[in-house]
Amino acid sequence: MKQLSLLLCAVITLSACQTTTQPSPDARFASLPVTNQPHASGLFRDLARLGPRYPVEEARAGGEGCATIEYVVTPDYQLHDVVALDASNRFFAREAKAAILKWQWQQLPAGLLTEPVKLQTRFEFCLETVEGRCDPEQLNARTQCRGDDMLPAVGYRVLVRS
Repeated sequence: MKQLSLLLCAVITLSACQTTTQPSPDARFASLPVTNQPHASGLFRDLARLGPRYPVEEARAGGEGCATIEYVVTPDYQLHDVVALDASNRFFAREAKAAILKWQWQQLPAGLLTEPVKLQTRFEFCLETVEGRCDPEQLNARTQCRGDDMLPAVGYRVLVRS
């Protein structure tokens, strides 16, 4: 009876582990090439792309960094396979992915896409100072992440004195 109980516990544990795994990328989009720079001048120029929140953890620590997110947009503006390709840390990746998911894709005119497109957006997280460190040209020069479609996320560090 004791062995049966142990076996039952092991089976339950293993099945629970299987249900918590990340979903695998959709095989339909695996071979889809990345479409270059559609946001600024292409099909999605009218998409309101709000920047991500600056991660509180990094703002407190004075941290800066980047995250490149890859994702697929279907003709009905559904998002698939939203993944962080590059990220200087997990907090920047988390906020960058959340920003893309909040963009108002459904407000774009119908019929812009006839087939799915794979896109990449690079988010640069920078704490601005009086020197203008967060200028896009400077961000591009010192980035650790890949991608041409760059969206800056500028934060300001506030010192609170007690």
